[in-house]
Amino acid sequence: MAVELRLGVKSDMIEYRYSHQWLFRLLAEEGVGYVQLGSQLETYHLPDRYFHDLRKQADDAGVVIDSTFTTHRELGGFFRSEPGFEQVARKNYERYIEVGGLLGATSVGSNPGAVLRDQMGTKAAGLKCYIKHMKELMHYANEHGLKWLTIEPMSCLAEPPTLPEEIAALGQELTEYHNAHPDTTVQVGYCTDIAHGYADRDGKILFDQYDLFEACVPWMYEVHLKNTDSIYNSTFGFTQAERAKGIIDVPQFRQLLIEASDRLPVTKLAGYLEIGGPKLGRDYSDHLLEASLRESLQYLQTAFMEASTPEPLPPRTIRSEKPQVLISPSMMCVDPLNFESALRRVEALGVDMLHIDIMDGHFVPNAPMGLGIVEALRPKTDLPIDVHLMVEDNDFFVELLAPMRVDQISVHVESCIHLDRTLARIREIGAQAGVAINPATPLSAIQYVLERIDYVLVMTVNPGYAGQKMTPASIRKIADCRKLLDDQGYSQIPIQVDGNVSFENIPAMVRAGGVNLVAGTSSIFHRDASWSENVITMKHAIAAGLNTNCP
Repeated sequence: MAVELRLGVKSDMIEYRYSHQWLFRLLAEEGVGYVQLGSQLETYHLPDRYFHDLRKQADDAGVVIDSTFTTHRELGGFFRSEPGFEQVARKNYERYIEVGGLLGATSVGSNPGAVLRDQMGTKAAGLKCYIKHMKELMHYANEHGLKWLTIEPMSCLAEPPTLPEEIAALGQELTEYHNAHPDTTVQVGYCTDIAHGYADRDGKILFDQYDLFEACVPWMYEVHLKNTDSIYNSTFGFTQAERAKGIIDVPQFRQLLIEASDRLPVTKLAGYLEIGGPKLGRDYSDHLLEASLRESLQYLQTAFMEASTPEPLPPRTIRSEKPQVLISPSMMCVDPLNFESALRRVEALGVDMLHIDIMDGHFVPNAPMGLGIVEALRPKTDLPIDVHLMVEDNDFFVELLAPMRVDQISVHVESCIHLDRTLARIREIGAQAGVAINPATPLSAIQYVLERIDYVLVMTVNPGYAGQKMTPASIRKIADCRKLLDDQGYSQIPIQVDGNVSFENIPAMVRAGGVNLVAGTSSIFHRDASWSENVITMKHAIAAGLNTNCP
């Protein structure tokens, strides 16, 4: 079976100039699902909370931080004889392993370090010290939930392993140690850079990129995808211009990986794009990074991933049967500057429909979304679109919505002068008709239009803003609405609930009769956890209301 290839990005190029949120958003938009997190000098001193938050940000974007890898040589003290270097390297490495565990990464990797060029005679002692600590760290990594530690073979003799025999010797020794302690250690593999070869001090190439790649195969866990020049002296990506000047043939390496599948220690292997990007810290070039990164990724989607089975981001969740209680995310709560990215992330959660609030600034003192969003949304998603009109002129908006093929429209009884006629018109344009009712409005207001409606939207806050607290009588009103519908012979009409649909309130809302929950900042978009974690919490709360086990 051919190895399954995955595409990701090593985050080095954004260090100190772009945020991780920026990178996660870009990757989600490009359909790239994996990140190898590079280190920053602060990494070893930041509190655990920082990494919990970073993991949440990645999860929200549908991106997995599956690997971490040092950006600098801050773990290289094992090759230094001066007092304190060895101890600092060990302390840093242990913290980096802890960070990997906090991020939920599978592997933590590093450049082993470097021998001072004027002290090359200390190389053997440094390597011995490094191996001793690596064996101990294999136990430490196992205790922190990791599966692998990785090492990147380098391109100069002062940074072992470099030569094929060095690569083989180190790989064999650490693998044998793992095999002798399989239950208490993680495996050690190579993070192989496809742009590494070895040229001696005269610039003569003794081992090219293919030679060093082949030497790594029996221990290869992941690869760095980058371009370089003819003597392995620079790092750049895979834009058209960069491919013209570089020597790395990505399709060839892809083919080598597939042919070596039965010799690799893994069945799934990630390739992480590693680029320096445009010149750091220059106003005339920093803004070029995004375009460069996107072009390189788009090239790699074909050049590296073509022969494998890519995992599209995000995966759509298809249900075999309709759930008892529907989850309808309120899209007014997402970042309007990155609406399509948010849409893809929401789709990946397996929600049931998209709730779109249309306000006019008159009926309610807010207007966060317009009809342009609805018009742009319809061709972009297969999820049902649920439009909630909070406007004074309902008929005007219904007519504008008619060609947009939305699935359901609710209008407020408080603002709809000719409610019966408006509900009939909603059905005529092919949408389900709903009546929304504010907290202070009596249920008797809908009693004579029950024949015209397909659902009731019970507002449990005063409409207009996200983040409000539920009004005191809301649960009783949901229950009374359910009783009214049942008593009048309309038990098939469902109740949608909108307003402070929180983890704490959901069980009571469901018990009272709510079967369609408009989820906002107090549930699905709650800041304390990722969206996917929040959906799980919502489902547990729903199950509590239904008094069933969570699916």
